Amino acid sequence: MIYFSVLYDFTALFLYQTALSRLIWNSVSRQLDSYSEVCEALKIVELLLGYLSMTGGDPKMKLVIYLQEILKMDQNINQHILKAFGKCQLRHCVCLWQVLSSLRSEKMLQLKREPFSGYPAEYQVPLTEENKTELKRFMSRGNMDQWLLEMHEFLLLRLGRLRATEDYNPSWSLKEAVSAYMDHKEVEVPTYVKENFPENVQLSQIIETWKYTITAKQELMNE
Repeated sequence: MIYFSVLYDFTALFLYQTALSRLIWNSVSRQLDSYSEVCEALKIVELLLGYLSMTGGDPKMKLVIYLQEILKMDQNINQHILKAFGKCQLRHCVCLWQVLSSLRSEKMLQLKREPFSGYPAEYQVPLTEENKTELKRFMSRGNMDQWLLEMHEFLLLRLGRLRATEDYNPSWSLKEAVSAYMDHKEVEVPTYVKENFPENVQLSQIIETWKYTITAKQELMNE
């Protein structure tokens, strides 16, 4: 994951990146509805990021065109996945990785599997009932999808590495830690997060916070 973090940073440095529109985001999530498809799509995007981190590319080139004409990979890719990528451009690759990696973890939760197996126990402290009540209140006050993506990315790229606890003290505020990570990337922290995310949730609870919030969101959508 450290190696991928470097690819991620280099791609963002050498190839202008922008967020997926809500329409494309929803389309990708809806079309890739199985765990296996999400995993395959994620592997393709990670491979793509590897190439782009070294060669760059036209940010507005269609992702599918790049796979077909530059990498000559289209014959080896599930057509359903190519269709899901249909509206994506190279400038969306980093955000697409964010969405797919989070979606993979969400699918694992649905399958009763642990998406963060092997992560330091210091980041897996359970939530209190008060924490859960405050998080539910937070969920009712805005669209939290982007915040959850950033939290998940921070988890993968920063907290899964060796000696993570030396760099990211589990006693820190979760909101402050993830906000600082976003500031470093020059990504704006949503106002509703600044104003409403529970102050007393610690970084030590980040895994349980992400899992609880994702599960609660899915339950709300299924009602």
